[in-house]
Amino acid sequence: NWFLYSIGSYTQLVPILNSKRSTAVRFYHKILLTILAFVPLSVSAEVLHYSSCTLKDGKTLADAQGWVEDWRPIAKSAGQDYKIRLLTGHAAPADGMLPNFAIEGRSSTLSSYAAAWEWWYSDAKAAKSNMQLQSVADCGTNSIYVTTE
Repeated sequence: NWFLYSIGSYTQLVPILNSKRSTAVRFYHKILLTILAFVPLSVSAEVLHYSSCTLKDGKTLADAQGWVEDWRPIAKSAGQDYKIRLLTGHAAPADGMLPNFAIEGRSSTLSSYAAAWEWWYSDAKAAKSNMQLQSVADCGTNSIYVTTE
């Protein structure tokens, strides 16, 4: 007597316990079922969000990095599971000015990603930070990726 046990994409044939089985086997199955109860029911992957940005006239990457440094403690104090960093091109022009950069945002789950964006658009401190970013750069062309690991 067997039944099919399935969690997400994980499927296994498991024997049905009956009274004829030994005490040791029943104990083993109880341990196994207890362990399986703590296995997550859905696979969780890191979420990555990229925004393409162009510096406004008179602004530099140092201004953009200043926004990042101001943003981090605000997000941390709000308990957000969301981290950001700037990405720039590898080869700089002769004057050292790179007008284009990207913001990489990352969160450990889709739920925490959604919560962070809800916070970004509803919290007063986050709104002030958003205005600071808008004074430094124009950002758009967003892409969202989920890791496969």
